[in-house]
Amino acid sequence: MARGRGRGGRRREDRQKAKQRQINRALKLSEINSKARYQQEEYLRRRQQAEREALRKAQGEGSQQPRPDKNDEASSSSSESEDERQTPYDLLVTSLQSNRDQSSSEEISESENDDDDDDDVQEEEDDIESDEDSEQADITREHDGENVSTDNEEEETVPEDIPSDEERTVKGKKRKKDDVGKDGALEQKKKKLKSKREEQEKEGQWSSDGESEVEDLEEEKTTTGKDPFWQQVTTELQEDQVDKLGQQSNWAKKEATWKVLGRLQHTYCPDVPNKSIAVNKDSITKMNVRGLLCTNWVDVNGAGSQKNAEEIKTSSDGEFTARQRELFSLIHGYKDLYYSERTHQNGEELRKLYCLHALNHVLKTRSVVTRHNSKLKLGAEVNPDSDEFQDQGLTRPKVLLVVPFREAALRTVQVIIQLMRRPDGKQVEVMNKKRFQDEYSELEHAPPKVPLPEDFEATFAGNIDDHFRIGLSVSRRNIRLYSPFYLSDIIIASPLGLRTVIGAEGEKDRDYDFLSSIEVLILDQADTYLMQNWEHIQHLMQHMHLQPKETHETDFSRVRMWYLNGWAKFYRQTLIFSSIPSPEINAIFNKQCHNYSGKVQVSNPPARGTICQVALQLPQVFQRVECSSFTQAADARFNFFVSQILPQMKDGNMQRTLFFIPSYFDFVRIRNYFRQEDITFAQICEYTTQANISRARQYFQRGDRPFLLFTERFHFFRRYRIKGIRSLVFYELPLFPHFYSELCNMLETGGEEGVSDRTCTVLYTKYDAQRLAAVVGASRCGHMITSSKSVHMFVTGEQG
Repeated sequence: MARGRGRGGRRREDRQKAKQRQINRALKLSEINSKARYQQEEYLRRRQQAEREALRKAQGEGSQQPRPDKNDEASSSSSESEDERQTPYDLLVTSLQSNRDQSSSEEISESENDDDDDDDVQEEEDDIESDEDSEQADITREHDGENVSTDNEEEETVPEDIPSDEERTVKGKKRKKDDVGKDGALEQKKKKLKSKREEQEKEGQWSSDGESEVEDLEEEKTTTGKDPFWQQVTTELQEDQVDKLGQQSNWAKKEATWKVLGRLQHTYCPDVPNKSIAVNKDSITKMNVRGLLCTNWVDVNGAGSQKNAEEIKTSSDGEFTARQRELFSLIHGYKDLYYSERTHQNGEELRKLYCLHALNHVLKTRSVVTRHNSKLKLGAEVNPDSDEFQDQGLTRPKVLLVVPFREAALRTVQVIIQLMRRPDGKQVEVMNKKRFQDEYSELEHAPPKVPLPEDFEATFAGNIDDHFRIGLSVSRRNIRLYSPFYLSDIIIASPLGLRTVIGAEGEKDRDYDFLSSIEVLILDQADTYLMQNWEHIQHLMQHMHLQPKETHETDFSRVRMWYLNGWAKFYRQTLIFSSIPSPEINAIFNKQCHNYSGKVQVSNPPARGTICQVALQLPQVFQRVECSSFTQAADARFNFFVSQILPQMKDGNMQRTLFFIPSYFDFVRIRNYFRQEDITFAQICEYTTQANISRARQYFQRGDRPFLLFTERFHFFRRYRIKGIRSLVFYELPLFPHFYSELCNMLETGGEEGVSDRTCTVLYTKYDAQRLAAVVGASRCGHMITSSKSVHMFVTGEQG
């Protein structure tokens, strides 16, 4: 009896099939490379032919004598240079411009460019099976090249003794015949491409984002004058304007009030043409946003939040929420933006908005670069005096997106993938997606034993690792994750992840060249960086747009002039989203954002402070510390605390006092003072081990340690409920205003004697007006800062 194939036979057959697929793949790549070499050789041959023709024409016009022999060409050209005539290169450029074939640009625009990233060879190898359209277009261009070659050979057979007028007549007839033939070839090629697209749509295939090169070119022609992207990157600044942009003290300020955002502060340079801010009420399809993004935006924006979905449905256009509409009017107009009212409820709403803007910027940038690459490959001439092909920066990355945790990076990439969904509804191909999900997905951890505040759950959801960086290469066909920085369009990283790459002065492996050409900088959840390490953000801003140490294979003939002039910081757009206003963030926004388009800050003074959220009856005493300057505020506060506050706390009736200290430097200073004075105390900070935290909480609750030093950063990252508090002292007002009410409400469970003897003391200076307004309200803050009295008391809760 015949026996079936065994397992070894099937494996052998599988290996043979795999080997045959590799051979076919190599043959196909070899065929593509041979076609590229042929096109290059054809271009060089045509260029040499045009040069010889230009020389013959120049020599014929320069003298009335018969055309000289080939042996006398060198002496003729040297005599013309002595007579201060044009050089052969100039004659070549003039000839190519005058005889430029108009149909070549149509040929380029009609052919589909399947390879959107010429620098990425790996991308072409992985998608070799989807390049049939590109091969067909190459074959068509090859046939066109053969036709041109035949015509050029026929032109060489024209007798040299024909007068110049007759020669021009013959060439004109041949050019007209050539144009008719190419028009027919183009029409035939259009029909083939159209039929192939229809077949792919029926079969559910996809090879582009639905926007052909023709549509891209038409979009560029029709929107160049009104598209904010084109206005931002093509505006040419003068040196005197640049000097005035660097002096922000001379910038003008205006205030506006919008329905949802409220009070806006618009700052701009009056010497640079700019537009006033206004709400754009047009549909997203009329805002010069890429068609693929417009198609997917409504579905992406309405997903994930029932409240947002309902608000979008009830809006007039069904595309944006009211907040998104006003914010996108500023962001899409390339204004710098500082929005200090981000919450965990509207966080995803803002994330989708800046992802839409970042993708729109990247896709338009890559579309221009790819189209120019195609033109240059097919032999388009480059005018040295024209900036037509100046479309790049010193390096490729154009968008830098800074987020605090891996979970935020994961959600951002997911939004980008959804916005790049194919027209047929299928997800775009994502390279290295499994690796990304494994490294950035949520880590398993035990649920909390007690319920935690809602904002804490939202901030620390998922993977909260704060050391990461990842590059994204975006094209029409796919998204490549983990692409090298210098082959990436978007970089998503944490402040710590960037700091380890940038390094410090003197380190050998430091690298910051990828920051030289960033055009859109997005800082999301900027308030969280204040709790991590704000120096990382300052270090990042200091290394933006510095001169690269290496060339990174940059074609400097295609670099925009404002990059070469060192003016990139005046073209960069900066978007900052934070939940609180902060002097540190204000310093970055005011001193290191120089966008010539101007900047807008959303600043609504708080009408009611968080003191209204204190639920128990508690007298709260606010004592103002007098100081003459901001640099003296720290010393003045410490001296006031040691001389006025601490002696009152040493009284027996003021035991079990918690000292809330926002700054770690002040925490160390007070801790050292307590040790020096032999004061018994317990301490909890962000660097305290878990065992010491538990021990300090027990000592304080039992009364074994009368004082507890407690930092804001520890409360931000842990949110422990401290029991046994009888007195609360705010050495300085907290950075996050809701921490004030959270700590005050902890006194409700402290002690067994009730809450009638509980007290709260707050120290503040006139330089703490921003934090004070967030706690007591703007109107009360103004009175407390300017009042002649230095002590103010508030009592909250119901009177018993």
